[in-house]
Amino acid sequence: MEEIDKAVETTETSQAVSGSEKNDMEMKLVAEMLAARIVAIKPQFDFTTEQGFIYPVVEQTLKVKGKEAVAIMESLADKGILKKSFFDRLLRCPRCQSINLRPSIHCPKCSSGDIVRGRILEHFACKYVGVEDEFAAKGRYVCPRCKMELRTLGDDYQSQGVLYKCRGCSEIFSVPLIKWRCLKCSSLATEDEVSEVIIYSYSFDESKRSWLEFELQPKAHFIKLLRQHGYEVTENARVKGRSGAEHSIDILATRDDGVVIHNVAIGIEIARDKIGLDRILDFDVKAYDSGIHDKVLIIIPGLGEEAEKFASYQRIKVLEPKDLEIVLMSSPQPGREIVKEPFEFKSNSQLIQYLKKQGYRVKENAEVQGRSGAAHNIDILATRDEGIITHRIAIGIEADEKPMGLDRIFDFDDKAYDAGILDKVFIAVPGLTKEARQFAKRQGIRVFEVEQLEPPTQENSESQT
Repeated sequence: MEEIDKAVETTETSQAVSGSEKNDMEMKLVAEMLAARIVAIKPQFDFTTEQGFIYPVVEQTLKVKGKEAVAIMESLADKGILKKSFFDRLLRCPRCQSINLRPSIHCPKCSSGDIVRGRILEHFACKYVGVEDEFAAKGRYVCPRCKMELRTLGDDYQSQGVLYKCRGCSEIFSVPLIKWRCLKCSSLATEDEVSEVIIYSYSFDESKRSWLEFELQPKAHFIKLLRQHGYEVTENARVKGRSGAEHSIDILATRDDGVVIHNVAIGIEIARDKIGLDRILDFDVKAYDSGIHDKVLIIIPGLGEEAEKFASYQRIKVLEPKDLEIVLMSSPQPGREIVKEPFEFKSNSQLIQYLKKQGYRVKENAEVQGRSGAAHNIDILATRDEGIITHRIAIGIEADEKPMGLDRIFDFDDKAYDAGILDKVFIAVPGLTKEARQFAKRQGIRVFEVEQLEPPTQENSESQT
């Protein structure tokens, strides 16, 4: 099997800690929404805060303030867990960043704010143009410049309609210049200078419910169960395949028994409808290229008929919701410390006792029916049923006066293959030739070469811890 790289992308310690805390808060918020204790998240305006708005329900639930609350919701939105909708658009002061701004109108020519809006009159005789109020004098119109009375519309004067007039430069205009007065620092900014702040409301994406319900509870219990069975567990493991491609596996569980190293690829597929063949095939290809033959798929809500047949044919253990519930309710034996050093033994009985301590049921001289219909005798068959997956180890024991050649280990490998047993151990007394050793490595057979070994017992017994 190719080397498995279990390293996940690393960050600085401080970042990792804050990231973990943030993840915990995200999951707490999601749990509240799943339980319908929080239905929708809407902002409220609060000009006393730096942002100018708050999300009270988030801040109260998670005990965070301002930008932290927004960052958590944005992270959940990026992950597709929350949906965000436009709520409002605010403007921010370029000087002090306050959003407490008031619009003000100005003359587009001189920028004065001393402008007036009204009906604009023009006196034909002196060409004076002004607001109607300037002409009004005791119920009649009198030109403020030449003091002549305006009697007839169309003959003495005309109306230009409702417009603006600047009292500073006398400019007449229809559209004033808009500026923004900051009520915090009193500065005045043009529309080009202020920045926009778009605020959103957030709601739970119901299409993610099944996945989240699994992530929040069953997944953690499942990983705990794996560790109780003695596995080292890596989530989102990066695995380099034999093809050179790098694959991501949802959960990689590794258990070193000393005799055999078990690598279990665990995929998680969750959707609204039954999972189709394409996703099962993709998981199987990744596991095959990674050299992992123990495969488990957690499927919610279930498999389609074609996908179910394929999973069975490829010997993928499928855990649908009911199966997963049964597994999680099981009570495994307390996890045992993983053997870090290569196992050393001097006799069959030592090997058998070791396997039993590791939780295996052991049978000597086991007769196994092959897929071809032939019956095969295996020196030692070790079986460990964890509920999650069943491991079977075929152990062959061969002794000769000199290192054994290819034929003996080839015969053992052929029997194990026909019996459908993929974990293989070969004990060679006193050893193997170079060719036989190379063949064993290529076939994934764990070889123990020993100088001498007491012969296997004649009893054909089965026992379990």
